[in-house]
Amino acid sequence: MRLSLIRQLLDGIATVQVVSDGDVDIRHLLTDSRQLGADARHTLFFAIRTATNDGAKYIPELQQKGVPAFVVGDAVRALQTLAVYVRSQFKGTVIGITGSNGKTVVKEWLYQLLKDDYTIIRSPKSYNSQIGVPLSVWQLADSPVHRFTDSPVHRFTDSPVHRFTDLPTKPCLAIFEAGISEVGEMERLEPMIRPQIGVITYIGAEHGENFLSIEQKRAEKMKLFVHSSVVIEDSTHQNARTCAAVMRYLGYDEETIASRVLHQTHETVLQVNLSALVDNVRYFRSLLRAETRLTCMVKAFAYGTGSVEVSRALQQSGLVDYLAVAVADEGVELRQAGITLPIIVMDPEVAAMDLILENNLEPNVYSFQSLDNVMSAAKSKGLEHYPIHIKIDSGMHRLGFYREQIPELVARLTQPSDGNAVRVCSVFSHLAGSDESQFDDFTRSQIHYFDDCAETLKGGLGYPVIKHICNSAGIERFSEYQFDMCRLGIGLYGFSFAGAKLRNVCTLKTTILSVKTVPAGETIGYGRHTVLQQDRQIAVIPIGYADGFDRRFSNYGGEVLIRGKRCPVVGNVCMDQAMIDITGTDACVGDYVEIFGDHLPLDELANRLGTITYEILTSVSRRVTREYFYE
Repeated sequence: MRLSLIRQLLDGIATVQVVSDGDVDIRHLLTDSRQLGADARHTLFFAIRTATNDGAKYIPELQQKGVPAFVVGDAVRALQTLAVYVRSQFKGTVIGITGSNGKTVVKEWLYQLLKDDYTIIRSPKSYNSQIGVPLSVWQLADSPVHRFTDSPVHRFTDSPVHRFTDLPTKPCLAIFEAGISEVGEMERLEPMIRPQIGVITYIGAEHGENFLSIEQKRAEKMKLFVHSSVVIEDSTHQNARTCAAVMRYLGYDEETIASRVLHQTHETVLQVNLSALVDNVRYFRSLLRAETRLTCMVKAFAYGTGSVEVSRALQQSGLVDYLAVAVADEGVELRQAGITLPIIVMDPEVAAMDLILENNLEPNVYSFQSLDNVMSAAKSKGLEHYPIHIKIDSGMHRLGFYREQIPELVARLTQPSDGNAVRVCSVFSHLAGSDESQFDDFTRSQIHYFDDCAETLKGGLGYPVIKHICNSAGIERFSEYQFDMCRLGIGLYGFSFAGAKLRNVCTLKTTILSVKTVPAGETIGYGRHTVLQQDRQIAVIPIGYADGFDRRFSNYGGEVLIRGKRCPVVGNVCMDQAMIDITGTDACVGDYVEIFGDHLPLDELANRLGTITYEILTSVSRRVTREYFYE
């Protein structure tokens, strides 16, 4: 869209400051300066003022990076006005989704179900707020529009003869979420989305602080559909049935609906709430001094949750100073995904040293041999003052230097022959038992030992060095020893060692594949270990030990949650499936099954298995789909 048109649309609403010559073609809208992409010269920045920040202060920095124009004044209203115009020019079909839960899942399922037949534009992640919706709608500016989009209803089948994709073009479809937190917000979202097809998911008490009742909340949400041709709401609020109803309205035949929905609902997914993740970071940040740095551990695929998406959320939050991975390949993946935060490699392999240096990763040095490896690689590339991190063994006895080795370490780091190849950025150690009060005396002895080593090292080097030893438990239980930086790991995912009510981040869900009645006296599963004493209703779920559902849950060793009721695992957990006793419930095929999450916490599963939450979370196989969302 030409900048001149944008200025015309926003005249009298906000000021558009132009710092470049010519009528620029605007392709990207930006509200967060940290998310500036490579195409800065075609970007328009909206300087939004909030209670705690003012976007105008980032204008000079963005101008230097090539951004040509800035919206100041009532930037939110200007952003929404622009979205209303873009929506008015779109001739395709729009589906608007609102509700308390399930909006993102229904949107993503509809995308998967319809993508073969439609060109689909959809809300990124969970962009459903007063700012998220206009950013989502802006995508329509680049959408293809053609004659097939005049009517929302077509006739689709999966027959090779009649498949709609055999036609030369696809109709255009947009799917947008709308979320509100108080009265009056939906009136502003409605003209931006203006859906022909309305979809309502479950509406409950969640996020209802600013509503007098659920009835009022529902009435406000219904304002999204004042111009809709149809509003679809399944009485059971099952996402699969909701999607099927949308497909039915769009003209799909029942056979196609059944086959596609069945395939889609067979997925086992790990849902990752990035809003909750950032909220947990804020809690731990609140325990630290303003000047104390924070490193977040994203090793082991971010504890199984997905290192790239988690790292992006942490970087965008502005709350994190460093990231840390286990091996070089993990750091390279983050760099390739556009992560710019400093990254520490905790276990740098000798063979990967070139990768580490080429990707600006910072290795942990824990022995004289590892120091030689880094120095040699840095000197071979002509590098000077390359950042490294020194590990002290203060009592865990895994990796690190002892106190008596510090003088020699200082001598090696300061000898002229090494040509200043490296520079110590930080010195750190690991606490062995900071989460258990029985080890508090030992923890303090570790801290004092580390502090003595660190001060000796700093004194010998003659320049400032960051000190850090506290992990998640240490931040909560030994915050007086936060030094210059702390490292946050399992605390990211909602685990407190001081009784704080943190937010659950991860929910592992699957669905019921089949239900059958098995008579008394029959056995369930491999090995015939479960013998039924009565006739029972047995459900099969598509998750097994290859997905991370531990085999020790077999034969009543574990439970899952279906429709609010706990149901035991029967028979042996198989590689790809497990059997559940659902007798006495009204569960049916397609129902959600919670493996762990808000109602079945990870620590409960860990206690059942006699292990730790880390093992449960990191065991979720990569073949399990990860779904990320913001609230």
